[in-house]
Parts: sequence; structure tokens; C-alpha cells
Amino acid sequence: MLDTLHVTELSNGIRVVSLAKPEAEGVRVAIHVRVGSRNEPERLNGASHFIEHMLFKGTPTRTAKGISQAIEGQGGVLNAYTDRDHTCYYAVVPYDKLGVALDVLGDLFYQSTFEPREFERERQVITEEIRMYDDQPDSLVMDRLAAQLWAGHPLGRPILGPMMGVLTMPRAEVLAYRKAQYAPCRTLFSFAGRVDHEACVKAVSALAGRLRNPRILREPEPFSRVIPQERLSVIRRSVQQTQLAFGWRVPGAAEAAPQPALSMLSCLLGETMMSRLFQSIRERRGLCYSVSSGVSQGVDFGALSISAGCAPAKAERCARAILAEVRRLAECPVGAAELRRTRDYLCGRFRLRMDGTPIGWAATRLLFGLPADPEVMLAGWQAVRAEDIQGLAQQLLTPAALSLAVVEPEQLDAKVPDWAAMVQA
Repeated sequence: MLDTLHVTELSNGIRVVSLAKPEAEGVRVAIHVRVGSRNEPERLNGASHFIEHMLFKGTPTRTAKGISQAIEGQGGVLNAYTDRDHTCYYAVVPYDKLGVALDVLGDLFYQSTFEPREFERERQVITEEIRMYDDQPDSLVMDRLAAQLWAGHPLGRPILGPMMGVLTMPRAEVLAYRKAQYAPCRTLFSFAGRVDHEACVKAVSALAGRLRNPRILREPEPFSRVIPQERLSVIRRSVQQTQLAFGWRVPGAAEAAPQPALSMLSCLLGETMMSRLFQSIRERRGLCYSVSSGVSQGVDFGALSISAGCAPAKAERCARAILAEVRRLAECPVGAAELRRTRDYLCGRFRLRMDGTPIGWAATRLLFGLPADPEVMLAGWQAVRAEDIQGLAQQLLTPAALSLAVVEPEQLDAKVPDWAAMVQA
């Protein structure tokens, strides 16, 4: 499925990855950098996301409007995102505009001016973004859960940073952080669509092949599962629903052995309409509209989370029903038919993803030195047995390892659930 994936490393450590699809009408070009919020010192929490914003605000040859017009004027898409361990800048354009896309991305990535007035204006924009997510209970509860799971570690800090930190972050320190962190050896260019690998390598080499890495490149603080997690947080807001988020730490993506069983566990638990949580909590009991599970991972950290939103009067019943489904995974082996359905779903979804634009999946894995062979992924799911899933649930999803975050209304008509008792059970 990825037989046309090619990888070349330049002398300064920049990698160029391409996936040729000769019949495609478009190309996707991206610059991935292995820098995210976990790289930040506490005083600069939010700097990686701030940099993401500022790279779009102008270069010596392009204004902010000119950057967007260069891509959107071709019918293309230009965007970026910041995560805990990496940042990505990407453009999707018609295949004959590949040169334009790379020129624009290279310009904003390497030549952004961080003009002082734009920097001050963008502080206000980011604080509005923080307020926006803070007003969304489902986003707020997941941010709070992350803070509990990674308490005391940079991973637990908000990706956008705290409001006051963004408002007072010195421009000079943000620029110094960018210079020290955005190193060639942490950078990967990816191309997908109607592309030629050698031409991509030549273009990237001309753009950035002579850049040097910092003399001292500080690695982010490693994560250790011995760091204590916070078990419970309850936030009161002016909302109508109670939002619940349950979380357990799981192995990072570099720990190969549990990955296929872990993704199958999450899938059968709550990633589809045929999943246990959807059928039990929503369909049979009618306790909520939305309930789901998912796994988020970096190289050395990971979490399995379950989220749900329900009426306050149903919140305790909903929470206990969710935990009952988690216990059932540990107590009873998965039946053969359910195991087969879950495997078929994961393999089918993955194959369809590979048929679309798989370069994002491959590039992110390669950015962290992880294998990007889809056949290995498919074979891993085929090899998972019922006892593998049950053993993983018994090992990881224990009551003692649970963190629970709750966002509930300020005024409760019903009895307030004893959330503390729930996490101590």
C-alpha cells in the first residue's frame, strides 16, 4: 500500500519523505518539526503554539494576507497545528502548483519576521482562542484530564499556554526558543500526490540543505510512569450537561508489543456505533448522546480516555455504567465474533485511510523514528487474541490507575455525586 514511499536524509539531518500517486490531481506538502509544548520551559508554556501563529504573520517578501492568497488563490488549503510533541505546517494545492506551495511554506517556516506589532496583536488572538476552548465543556474536561494524567510534567501543561503567560511572554525569548528548537535534525518535509521524489529532495536541499543544527540541542524532559497522577478534578461552570472524562496511562508508541491489542481494546470499547459503550450507555440505557473512547500517544507516553456528556441527574449512573464496561473487559474474554468485527473494522478503516492520504500517518511516525509499514500494522491486528486484550485491560485499566475529570453545572438540582468515592473504588 505504501510501495511508493521514499525517504532521503540530507547531510544536516532534514528528512524528505514522498508518496507518489501519479493519478492524483493535487499534492500535499508539509513541514513537520519535532517540537511541541513538552519542549517548553514552564515560563514559556504556549510558545510552540505562539510560534505556529506567528509564522503566518509575514516574511520580508510576503504579508500575512499575501501568504494566504498565494495558496488559497490557487484553490488550495493552508493550515497548521501544534501538539504536545510536534508541530506541522501544511498546504494542499493542485499538482501544478507544487512549487508555489513549497515556496510559501519554506518562506513562512524559515523567514517569518515576528514583527513586534503583529506579535502584540497575536497575543490577543490567542487569548480569544483560549477563551473559545475554555467555553467548550467537552474540550475543557479533556484538557483537565491531560493535566491530571501528566501532573508535574511538561506534558500536563496546556498546549495553548495559560492566559497570563501568553499576555506576558517576551518576544525575544520566543524567538530564542524557536532558534534553539527548530533544528534541521528535527525537521521533516513530506510530499504526497503527483510528485517526483528526486525533484522534491533537490528542492528541499536548495531551500534548507545548508542550514546548521544548534551546537547544543536540548531534548525534552523524558516521561516516567512513576510520576504520580492526580486522581480527580471537578469544575463547576454555567453549563446544562455534566461532562465526564476518564483516563488511564498506557505505553507510548515506541513500546511495540502492546500497540495492536491496545488499539483493538479502545476500538471495541468505544470508537464505533457497534462498540460496547455506545450500545450499553446510549442505545440500551439512553443515558447520553455522546460517549466514546480513544488512545492518544507520543513516543514515551500515552493515555486511553473515555468521554461522555449527560444530564446531571444521570451523571452518576452514566459514570458507573462506563466503569462497569471497563471492568467487564478485564473480567471476561472478548467473544470470537466481537473480536472479528473489531479487527475487520480496524483493518478496513486503515486500508481506506491508506488509499486516501496516508502521508500524514507515515510522516508523523518517521518523524519520531517509528516504523511506517502498513503491512506490519495489519499483521499486528490479525495476531491479537482475546486473552491479549483481557490481559492488557487487567494490567492498565485498574481502579488505582484511573483519573477522572468532571465539568458540571454550578447549580445542581439533583444530589451531587460522590466523585471521590468513585475514583477510590
